[in-house]
Amino acid sequence: MVSPGHFFKELKIQLDEDARLVIDDGKHTFLASELLPIDKPRHFISPTDFNCMGYCVPAAIATKLNNPNQQVAAIVGDGAFLMTGMEMITAATYKAPVMFFIFNDGELGQISQFQKIPLNRKTCSELGIVNYEGFAIATGGEYIRINSDSDIANGIARAIEFTNNGSHVVVDVNIDYSQKTMLTKGVVKVNLKRFPLTEKLRFIGRAIKRHTLG
Repeated sequence: MVSPGHFFKELKIQLDEDARLVIDDGKHTFLASELLPIDKPRHFISPTDFNCMGYCVPAAIATKLNNPNQQVAAIVGDGAFLMTGMEMITAATYKAPVMFFIFNDGELGQISQFQKIPLNRKTCSELGIVNYEGFAIATGGEYIRINSDSDIANGIARAIEFTNNGSHVVVDVNIDYSQKTMLTKGVVKVNLKRFPLTEKLRFIGRAIKRHTLG
C-alpha cells in the first residue's frame, strides 16, 4: 500500500514550483492539507468550506484551461471520483492534460473512519471494486497504477511525462488510510467534550464494548 506521507513528499519533489493542486472533499483533503507544503497563494484549490464531493475533476480541468502553461495535479478520493469522473471527456475534448491521482481504498474513507472509531462498524460506506483504467480508456486518457511506496517516484514521473505530451492521465493509487487526520482526532474529541458526563460515559462504554466484543 501507499503511505500518504511518502506520496506527498515525492509529489512535492517532482512537481514544478508553480504547479497547482486541486483537491476534492474527503480524508485525502485533510491529509493533503497536513502533509503537502504549498508555497504560493491560490495554488491549493479545495471545496473544504462546503464539503462538496465531486468537485475536483471539473475544477482541475477548469484550472488547467485557465493556466495552460502550469502543471495541474488533481487529488481525489475514489468515492468523489465516481461522482464526476466522466467529466474527463472534457479534458480530452479541450486538450487539458491534468494528472488525476485517485486515492483508492474501496470505501468512503473519512465516513468509514468516523464509523469505525466509536462503533467498530462500517455502514453503507464501501464502494466495491472499480476498474479505473476503464475511465481512462473511455475518455482517451492514460492509466498508471501505484501499488506501493516503491512505485511512487516512477508513477508520478510517468504521469508528468504523459501530461507533458498532451494527455490527461488517471493514476490509481492504492492508498493506506490507516493514518488518522487531525480532523478525525478532533471530531471525536469535540463530540466527547460536548456530551454531558452521563452521555460521555455511556458513549465511551459502548465504544469499548463494541471494540472488545466485536
